[in-house]
Amino acid sequence: MHIGSNAFYRIFEESFATGERSFDADYLLFASRGAFVLENKRRQWLLPPQRAALIACGTSISVSSKGPATSSSILFRNDELGLTEGELRVFVMSDLARLMVAQAMRWGGATEPSNDQAHFFHALASVVAELSLIQLNTWLPRPSSSGLAKAIAVGLADLGRNIGFGQLAQSGAVSERTLARLFRRELGMTWTEFRHRARMIKAMEALAQESVTEAGFQVGFESTSAFIRAFKAFSGQTPNAFKRSVVNSPRHARSP
Repeated sequence: MHIGSNAFYRIFEESFATGERSFDADYLLFASRGAFVLENKRRQWLLPPQRAALIACGTSISVSSKGPATSSSILFRNDELGLTEGELRVFVMSDLARLMVAQAMRWGGATEPSNDQAHFFHALASVVAELSLIQLNTWLPRPSSSGLAKAIAVGLADLGRNIGFGQLAQSGAVSERTLARLFRRELGMTWTEFRHRARMIKAMEALAQESVTEAGFQVGFESTSAFIRAFKAFSGQTPNAFKRSVVNSPRHARSP
């Protein structure tokens, strides 16, 4: 029984971007150190070590990192995860799941698992499939129209200050009324809601390198206490707890 035969471990010492790609099997994408940015046509997710993504066979994605990161990811066989075509689930990794992935990395590169390893991969597939039933909302929607995309690019370029909505509309070469309608129609939220979500996600990226105060300042919070409250309300944990989970994530003993 060929259940899961590939475990991938790779250390990235610098930033990288894969470009659009897909896999010929269902895939667990997991950064055991650092953080990945995962994108499809509709959404973008940040994947620090306490999160992972299950990606259905053939689904087009792109993956990048803005700093050092370690990939500890697995290809599953025989439809063990029960994913439908094009499905992508982002979820919280449990301690058990992280330990099981760490063990699987010791077998990375094997062309065919032993019987014991095959049963282990089967158990891991069951664990992550169950975890993925509770999906996270820490995603950033991606626009489809050029006008909205241009306006968002200007807004995202400087999340540390409150850019006027009129300036965004000018950047997208549309009226403010049209831009507001595009936000609702394409993203399902207002600019204010989008900006807050974007600030929290950018803060997550910054926390891998910066202090809590500096991360909050970068996304427009002059008060550290206000940033902590906003971050906890969005992510469910304090910035310090999030920072520890990213910076202090254990690196596997095995070399890639």
